[in-house]
Amino acid sequence: MSKVLYACSRNSSFSSSTKEKLNRICNQLVPDNIDVPKPHIVRVEDDLAYAVCMDSGALQESGGSLLLGFLYEKNKVSWDKPKTCYPDGNYALFRVDEAELEVVSDCVGTRTVWYYHNEEIFIASTSQRAIVMFLGTFEFDERVIPWMLSTGSLGPQFSWDKRIKRLPVDSSLSLDKKSWLVSITQAPIDFSVVDRETEDHKKLLADSIGQASESLERIDFERWVLPLSGGYDSRGILLFIKKTIGAPDNLKAITWGLEKSQYEKGNDAYVAKELARSVGVQHKYYHTDISPEPLEVIFDRFLFCSEGRVDHIAGYMDGMDIWKQLHDEGVNGVIRGDEGFGEFPVSSELTVRATVGCGLCSDYKNLSQVINEFGFPPQEMPIELRQKEGETFDAWVDRLHQQYRIPTVLAALSDIKFSYLEQINPLLSRSVLDAVRSLPDDLRMDKYLLKNIVETMEPSIPFAVKIANGNPENILREKACVDLMKSEISSDYSVGLFGSRFIERVVGEVKVDDNESRKRSRSIKGLVSSFLPIAIKNRLRDTVARPTVDGNVLAFRVLMIIKMHKMLTLDAYRVARSQQYPMGEVRAAAS
Repeated sequence: MSKVLYACSRNSSFSSSTKEKLNRICNQLVPDNIDVPKPHIVRVEDDLAYAVCMDSGALQESGGSLLLGFLYEKNKVSWDKPKTCYPDGNYALFRVDEAELEVVSDCVGTRTVWYYHNEEIFIASTSQRAIVMFLGTFEFDERVIPWMLSTGSLGPQFSWDKRIKRLPVDSSLSLDKKSWLVSITQAPIDFSVVDRETEDHKKLLADSIGQASESLERIDFERWVLPLSGGYDSRGILLFIKKTIGAPDNLKAITWGLEKSQYEKGNDAYVAKELARSVGVQHKYYHTDISPEPLEVIFDRFLFCSEGRVDHIAGYMDGMDIWKQLHDEGVNGVIRGDEGFGEFPVSSELTVRATVGCGLCSDYKNLSQVINEFGFPPQEMPIELRQKEGETFDAWVDRLHQQYRIPTVLAALSDIKFSYLEQINPLLSRSVLDAVRSLPDDLRMDKYLLKNIVETMEPSIPFAVKIANGNPENILREKACVDLMKSEISSDYSVGLFGSRFIERVVGEVKVDDNESRKRSRSIKGLVSSFLPIAIKNRLRDTVARPTVDGNVLAFRVLMIIKMHKMLTLDAYRVARSQQYPMGEVRAAAS
């Protein structure tokens, strides 16, 4: 894990207690199931202070400057001076000189940076919780409520605390130390088709993936692993590694999912094992079956690690045991296959938003009136995410995938892993994404060109048709989960946060379903859906069959808001008042 907090004081040096304070913040960010954490790095000098929680070897320091992540540059670059170069990589970059402090996000915000700025102090961090703990106060931002209800995320702009802002994708924040003013410059994400023959597009894309894969030669494969599925993305990374640098003897592939999935032909888990064997690399399978720990412990740990940024609980019902095992085995990081190659074809504004997980409350039948009915803050798409003049739906959805989904949803999922180890995404290098943005719609949609490239590479193992993890709706419909959600949502704390009418509405939509009824429902829906072309499905979604948010999923999202409100309220006390109260009494002090 590496999560960083970076602070600069305006008029005075940091006090002698700042180092101890930063160490306590780092300790509070370590998950409860890690027995022996990696060491923290804490530096305090005059008006500058920073801390890196559990450094996993992806940190570069130069003077007071930090680069947290990985670079794909062929040659050594001077990354540590403000306003010099903006390298290709997956990173959060903090750099400083006597006059200026600069914070830089990579080309699609794979590593989210949050920041706080007032007349006395500037703080930037990859953790919202760290900023709240450093400040010692928490101010809940109600604007996240409609976004969490409709998307299961914080949305495209907001944080849990109204004072904390998110650094935009591919941007540079500059703090002038003398004037103490902050300015932000951002490079636009433009999909601009370049007139090339298909084979030339294919060669450019393949060369860019090969270049990013070749840079992985610098990695110590004894301490890095490749998560491998039965699809195209991670397979592409594995095959390009083999093509560019050979398959290292110590390269290890891992796959996770339900225990039974590894024996089911056509499943991600089964296919990944066959693929690894054919390429000649080691492979290990990790189970994500539900942990025997209490359900509340599993949920709380998920929220602790994700900071409540996303509701994708299904892959983490093992209580983060996979990530704990990897940490304990001495793994420094994973090479992920997150990508921006192209979404499914879309035909309307509604299906664009739904495809990238950016639906508004007004898009859903059961949420269309919730803002007016219960007085929640208004919700609208930011101007920069709206469709541009002359932009096709297909180009728009792919731009939103890179400008919204990757930094909002995928980066939030990365935060979970960062609680245990490092992560890099070679398919999200700038050179690869520049090639993607130059493709015409037909070569980009549904990853057409990537699939074409990977399908021609050996070995020709069939691709997976089933996922290895469980269905989140199934998990949330189990009686134990329903009872837990109802109990938390119906509490006095929750009523005080939302009001009794909204709580009654949410609890009233929660259901317990047995396995047989779920199987029958999925079977009927799947049979009908399999006969319908995508264009007709999209038209039905736009008109007759407008979507609804499942009642149990909605309840889980409300549960997340409640628990994160509690956690961040407690965070404000954890460090600032830990000298006043023994740690066992801090919780009582916060309530």
